[in-house]
Amino acid sequence: MQDERVSARRRWFKWSVIALGVGFVLSPVVCLALVVSTFAAVDGSAKRVGCSEVVEFAGASMPAQATGASCTDTNSLMDRGCTAEFRMPRADLADRLTAAFPRVRPVETYGPWLRFVNSQEADGTRPQVQAMFVELDVTYEVDAAALVRVKAFDV
Repeated sequence: MQDERVSARRRWFKWSVIALGVGFVLSPVVCLALVVSTFAAVDGSAKRVGCSEVVEFAGASMPAQATGASCTDTNSLMDRGCTAEFRMPRADLADRLTAAFPRVRPVETYGPWLRFVNSQEADGTRPQVQAMFVELDVTYEVDAAALVRVKAFDV
């Protein structure tokens, strides 16, 4: 009877040590797998989204006469971002973009392009659902049109 108790304790001790050892060895592997799967799920690749979502995030509205709009969501693990690209006629372009995107102002004009960035605003004045930074890059094309690229993002 005494031998059975000692044998049972030894078996229990042996399996306890094995279980702890396996747990000790496998826990870093499981943690590494979780980290890798988290980063793989948010790979930063662009996905097509509706342009209304992008201009709303930028705190704007789609300008009149904008054609060929293509919008993407560029979210990554650390920040939220969206881009939009569309064409517009050149006539009064700066005024129409400033009216459609009230948070941006032109900062650079050079030959075939124009650049807008958001004015410095306190976080308290910006709605929380809108992007912290908004940039517009305009490239004039040959046929009296302009290609407008909008980038709105949070960091």
